Amino acid sequence: MRNSRPSRWSLGLLLAAFLGWPGAGFAQSQSAGAGGGILVSPTYVLFDGHERSKSLMLTNRGDAPETYRVSIVDRRQLPDGQLAETDKPGPGEGFASHLVRYAPRQIVLQPNKPQTVRLLLQLPPDLPEGEYRSHILLQQVPTVSETPSPEKAQGLSVTIRAIFGVSVPLVIRKGALAASASLSDLHAVRLPDGREAITLKLSRSGTRSLRGDFSVLADGASVGQLKNVNVFLSTPYRDVTIPLTAAGELKGRRLAVEFSEGEEVPKPASAKETVLLP
Repeated sequence: MRNSRPSRWSLGLLLAAFLGWPGAGFAQSQSAGAGGGILVSPTYVLFDGHERSKSLMLTNRGDAPETYRVSIVDRRQLPDGQLAETDKPGPGEGFASHLVRYAPRQIVLQPNKPQTVRLLLQLPPDLPEGEYRSHILLQQVPTVSETPSPEKAQGLSVTIRAIFGVSVPLVIRKGALAASASLSDLHAVRLPDGREAITLKLSRSGTRSLRGDFSVLADGASVGQLKNVNVFLSTPYRDVTIPLTAAGELKGRRLAVEFSEGEEVPKPASAKETVLLP
């Protein structure tokens, strides 16, 4: 009589298929753009009315071929910066997923041989002014590295493999949009590893999202920085922690904390506050 229990082989394939499904899990990289063995450039794609096509460059940093599935997904941002699945855009924003065509949908990356994903903007003539956002998800496709022998296939076993991925913001802006920033709730804290840090709330208002850098100065000297911080339209603020890198004693000193967008943004937003370390 044939054993009716699922084999290790069949269950392993089922689990791999589930984990490889788009949206099962992903990791966002705001600065380095790295997930697993893949390097992605740029880490933020913005269509602001001047270009109709862009490209993502993907590089496999490992020593074996890797397959990645490319998709565009819709996410809402939480106050802690994490992204969650959603089927409804935030107030004042729309999704960009239906406004961009892309190719290829799946790509095999050979080690150290960069390849590109092409993005083509397609704006309907009657599209209302505003900001539209989705995320380009580059998710590793799991491979089966071993075929078990009949002896190994008996019984029930489960193999769990990590699925690496990178999520790149895709932002489309139409019209004259503006944003402003403000800082509040500044506090000095100590991180679990013993370093000092500043926590604060970065608030956003206006018709577009924010993306900029933080700098922390003590008597004109840099003691901390945090780059590429996004506040999308799906949340009015971000809770931010900035580790301090100064080697000297900061107790009792007044620190200037500044947020600023890059000069390439029309009418860039900025904000500045101070905090006294206890």
